[in-house]
Amino acid sequence: MTSHSMVKKLTGSKLAILLLCIPLLAGCAALIGAAGMGSALGYRYVKGELKVVYQSDFVKVWNAIQHAIKELELKVIKEQADKVEGIIVARTALGKKVKIKASYNGKITKVKIRVGTLGNLDYSLAIKYRIDSYLLNNLSPNPY
Repeated sequence: MTSHSMVKKLTGSKLAILLLCIPLLAGCAALIGAAGMGSALGYRYVKGELKVVYQSDFVKVWNAIQHAIKELELKVIKEQADKVEGIIVARTALGKKVKIKASYNGKITKVKIRVGTLGNLDYSLAIKYRIDSYLLNNLSPNPY
């Protein structure tokens, strides 16, 4: 394959996709840099459950979870927490069950989010993003 044919293959939609991915890489670097400030260290979606790890104490993450629940206008059915673990069971406006569990091991807080019986990645991520946003926006007291 000549270099001319290789360049020709990268034109069109493949080149557009490649160019669209460049800003995403910069966003990943920003997220990695923010990880030490209480945001998510990582997450994965397995068998309908979104598992997120935060480098933050339980109280901060629990407050962020409660804030996310309020923002999404979920109806809380059950809420139980102590200083190191908690669970919230709620319902969406459409009646889908939302279950959020959090546990702290002294260094990190693990959060598990399940929406519905089989899971819903989009809604789970919406909850995660609101938790992330609250944690990042409430790192230190507002000076104003």
